[in-house]
Amino acid sequence: MRESVLILCRNERETILYAAEELKRYLSLAGVSAWTSVQETHSPYMKILELAVTPEEFWGKEGQCLERSPHSCQRDTAESSSHSVRRNTAESSSHSVRRNAAESPSHSVRRNVDAYAITVTDLGGSIKGSNNRSVLLGAYRYLKELGFAFLRPDREGERIPASVGPHTVNIREEASSRYRGICIEGAVSFENIMRFVTWLPKAGFNTYFTQFKIPYEFFKTWYLHTNNPYYEKEPVPSEEEVDAFVKEILVPHIKKLGLIWQAGGHGFTTGAAGLPGTGWDPMGEEKVPEERREYLAMIDGKRGLFHGVPLNTSLCCSNPLVRELLVREILHYIHGNPQLDMVHVWLADDGNNSCECGACAAKRPSDWYIEILNQVDEALSKEGSPVKVVFLAYFDLLWPPVSAKLLNPERFVFMFAPITRSYRAPLPVEETPLIPPYKRNQCRFPVNAGENMHYCSAWKQFFPGDSFLYDYHYMWNQFRDWGDYGSAEILWEDLVNLEEAGFEGYVSCQQTRVFAPTGFGMYVMAETLWNRSCTFEMLARKYFRMIYGDQAEAVLSYCKELSALSYMEQPENDNPGVCAEAVEKLKAAADLIRTYRPLFEKNFGDEKIQDRLAWKYLLYSGRAAEMYISMLKYRRLGAEDRVSEEYRKLKEYLCRTEEEWQEGFDVYWFVKDRDKKFLASDT
Repeated sequence: MRESVLILCRNERETILYAAEELKRYLSLAGVSAWTSVQETHSPYMKILELAVTPEEFWGKEGQCLERSPHSCQRDTAESSSHSVRRNTAESSSHSVRRNAAESPSHSVRRNVDAYAITVTDLGGSIKGSNNRSVLLGAYRYLKELGFAFLRPDREGERIPASVGPHTVNIREEASSRYRGICIEGAVSFENIMRFVTWLPKAGFNTYFTQFKIPYEFFKTWYLHTNNPYYEKEPVPSEEEVDAFVKEILVPHIKKLGLIWQAGGHGFTTGAAGLPGTGWDPMGEEKVPEERREYLAMIDGKRGLFHGVPLNTSLCCSNPLVRELLVREILHYIHGNPQLDMVHVWLADDGNNSCECGACAAKRPSDWYIEILNQVDEALSKEGSPVKVVFLAYFDLLWPPVSAKLLNPERFVFMFAPITRSYRAPLPVEETPLIPPYKRNQCRFPVNAGENMHYCSAWKQFFPGDSFLYDYHYMWNQFRDWGDYGSAEILWEDLVNLEEAGFEGYVSCQQTRVFAPTGFGMYVMAETLWNRSCTFEMLARKYFRMIYGDQAEAVLSYCKELSALSYMEQPENDNPGVCAEAVEKLKAAADLIRTYRPLFEKNFGDEKIQDRLAWKYLLYSGRAAEMYISMLKYRRLGAEDRVSEEYRKLKEYLCRTEEEWQEGFDVYWFVKDRDKKFLASDT
């Protein structure tokens, strides 16, 4: 007889109803007869699984956590390759996570921190959350305890147990990090984004940042297939069509999932100057409206575009009219997007591009920035708007203000964006606010991880309030670490130390199509943001066992060794330079790939294997890695005449195969990032 359950929604809210439907859908796939209802039901013949939002069970009147549970790593769900029967979780002490409130940390926990309590025995019981989103997160967590897994956005990345056996799940947890999110980047299709966003709460994320007023750039580069001459061009959506997609399809879906919607950032400064600002496309100087040229930054005595790119062009922020136009632009965007939770207010992209006129030079760029932020807050406060404003430290804004102060700190969330850092070492947590003097348009931006945090410490002295780290671990570094093990470990260290470093979370500015070779880094990101107490080694063992079964140890060894030989133990960057030791390690890395290739080919070709895509990613990325390593080998030998030749071979392979592993690797960004490293300057 089939197991059956009625999923009862105590709160008739969109996200709770969605959670019920998701439970019904997945449990049905595992052989359970499931129904959903919003009506009070009692039946001695059917198990009842209640879903409810009960913030009073998690937070006191002042937002204090009534009972903060210690995190303990989830017991591996991949103990058996079949996943047919889930072991009774009551056998494991790791789920006895309650402790006395007196043992809890004393600091205040805000109401919008995600927390859930799962109390279920053999399908009957309850899943309660501190907010709508937490109920959905709790539903997916319950499924994971039954042997389900959501490893990638594609269907093959899911693991569905054959059946649901006897079980007791008793979990009460609060997220380690308040902000757990991703920012759109790379070349993406509409389908890529919808699948990716749908996957976010399954992995445990809680926020998505669409970036720009209209994120046109990311869709344009995909449908044009920029940088891939072998991919047939497709009809390119207009800016209006992308805007409609975001407002009419994507944002309603984000809200149904209960995710925090962040938007804006780039595009406000260009709007104030009457310039296009949906991407980094260059523009002729003659197209600048003459009546608005005075709004642009003066550099070397001239007002104009910075290196021909409107988005990288700063404004003359000492001009009151410019500040007023910028504030109007921001408010117009907020008014046009009433579902917005957090708006990012940024200045121009790039660095050493600040206005040098006498009035602007009287203050740091960050002082003018704070004045603009105060004007935005004043207008929003008059309207009674609850929208949070995100401000950042980035390029020239790494130097905090000298005189300006935020007048209403509660409105703001600080974002630290160390875009120039190295990813060969984690960010330290010690507070050292000593930074070099600010020199207008002669700034040297920090590369060393420790030096980056000096700037963050200086900003923390200015603003000790709500904040998150906005970092770029999977923006371009995956194009160097083809094993994605060393990079994932650096990410893990950064995330484990978030609280000690003074951050309440992390938003990753990264490629969307980043699941090759294994997707391990994304798993590390999601799991550590929810529960920072899990060790890196435990995460690695668990993930590789879930995805590769009895071949897990072999694949893990491959990734770990490839990452060390071809990236972590190589010179800091891929610039020209002879190194005999590096050559020997690169040769060993190439041998390693050739040794493992038959295993990858065999499993990719085995139609009995459920997740053949996982093996395809290993196979295809391994071929690309071997070419990349060959190219690096010639560089370390000093044979620069061969470097461009080998790089062109690699580009051709990536472009010709992109369609076959589209969600795993972003060819557009690889070419954009690596061309400048490996093509001769005269090409």
